[in-house]
Amino acid sequence: MSTTTVKASVLHGIRDLRVEWREIPPPGPSELQVSVRSTGICGSDQHYYNHYRNGDILIREPMSLGHESSGMVEAVGSDVPEGSFKVGDRVALEVGLACGTCELCTEGRYNICRSMSFRSSAKSFPHFQGTLQQRINHPAQWCHRLPESVSLTEGALLEPLSVAIHGVRRSQLSGTKTALVLGAGAVGLLTSAMLRVEGASKIVIADIDPQRVDFATQNEFADVGFAVPLKQGATIEAKLAIAQETAKLATTAAGLCGFDAVFECTGVETCVQTAIYVRLTSSSVQVLIPIQKVTDLAVNRPLAPEAE
Repeated sequence: MSTTTVKASVLHGIRDLRVEWREIPPPGPSELQVSVRSTGICGSDQHYYNHYRNGDILIREPMSLGHESSGMVEAVGSDVPEGSFKVGDRVALEVGLACGTCELCTEGRYNICRSMSFRSSAKSFPHFQGTLQQRINHPAQWCHRLPESVSLTEGALLEPLSVAIHGVRRSQLSGTKTALVLGAGAVGLLTSAMLRVEGASKIVIADIDPQRVDFATQNEFADVGFAVPLKQGATIEAKLAIAQETAKLATTAAGLCGFDAVFECTGVETCVQTAIYVRLTSSSVQVLIPIQKVTDLAVNRPLAPEAE
């Protein structure tokens, strides 16, 4: 197979998105060449597009965005086990590549490998280019064949869905328990859906966008929803006050004194503090979205060690 020329969407600066031609070589021995057919736009993609950064992570070279993707196999590397993949297979992509050798990886927690390279993230350098390209070469190990009953569009949702599944599993939430979901974006909605599967007795969802809250409740992702006033604190004291106010809104909306599990799906520092305030003593906090400004996080220290 010869080198192929493909179109790629490449971010060069704040809102400076260009369509460019790239040369893509044949897949390596352990890789598949995949034509990307469906890609979701993540909140991190929007941050990079609007700010050329995501929190304290700065883009240092032109980068393609996109990592919630599915596609079709166009070529198979020479060392990919026979029968595992063939040209024409539809696959979902797992786009975080762990080192495979560190303690976390050997314990099966490769998703938080400190040496992780993640497509469309500027954390590693050179940046691991995203999936908003016509074709990419990707390790076969991290390609997952889709059953016929799952569309390519649905396949692109598997990346954020996996985040939701993992968070709900780690919470060990059982039936008859209550849950608060902070953020009604894709991850928040998928988390709420998984909580439904697990039989949570009451699901409460919050967002700064009332329309998102209405969508979540009207479509039965959540039992109760409330809109959070958009406020930003300039000091730690102000941020803690905002978190306390939001916590009060949550418990009042639910008619509860606290929640058995809290899922933070916004990446906003005050929401993490809110999650700690509203949790019951023996409950957990699952942070499913990277915090945008880790250095500004104002965590109530006596409670922080109990958050997971």
